[in-house]
Amino acid sequence: MKHLVTWLAICCLLPTAPYAWAMEVPLQLQHPGWQQLNYKRIPANRVNQLEGAIEIHIQQSASPLIYLFEQPVDLSKIRVSGQMGALPVIPLGLVQGEPGADDFALRLGLVLEGEKRLNFAQRLIAAPWVRSLFELAPADTGIDQILFLNLANPGKLEWRQREHPAGQGLYTEYILKQVEAYQPFELEHELAMPERVLALWISADGDDTGSAYTLSIESIHYE
Repeated sequence: MKHLVTWLAICCLLPTAPYAWAMEVPLQLQHPGWQQLNYKRIPANRVNQLEGAIEIHIQQSASPLIYLFEQPVDLSKIRVSGQMGALPVIPLGLVQGEPGADDFALRLGLVLEGEKRLNFAQRLIAAPWVRSLFELAPADTGIDQILFLNLANPGKLEWRQREHPAGQGLYTEYILKQVEAYQPFELEHELAMPERVLALWISADGDDTGSAYTLSIESIHYE
């Protein structure tokens, strides 16, 4: 018994092994899965390739960075880590997420497979970002919505979950945590049940608040 107690005590002192994630998204922009989308009349972010990381420069700009999976994946958990620069500057008297303050340092979107498709007439009048969203779906399926997981500024928040008022019923967003400027960040979320995901939609915006900042994405893991 004495030896067993000693062995258990030693085991408790040993460092635990880091969590082993099943899959990792390649962070090389030349990988065919990556693409950058542009909004009409909004300047695009500048995206740079670093060694083992992607750097996004926001200058009163916005343009989502998309990673399209080769095949839809049944995703149950995801983690993104990196380094935050400054944060969006929220105008005095406004709350982050309101009109005029609807910029977040990071919105990580999961593009969920579904049955929604654009018919010919809808395609003619749809905003370019909506057409680009539906083009992510294989020919034999459609889109359900984008599920956004947000990093917010410190301070007052009016909501933790909402259907975005300008999202045309196509995206829901959650504020997962609040982050500090010039610090490493980690966004991790486990879904209540696995979702079939077509793509990742990464947004870092400064167009609504006229903000300028930089962040780098150093790893994306999922299972």
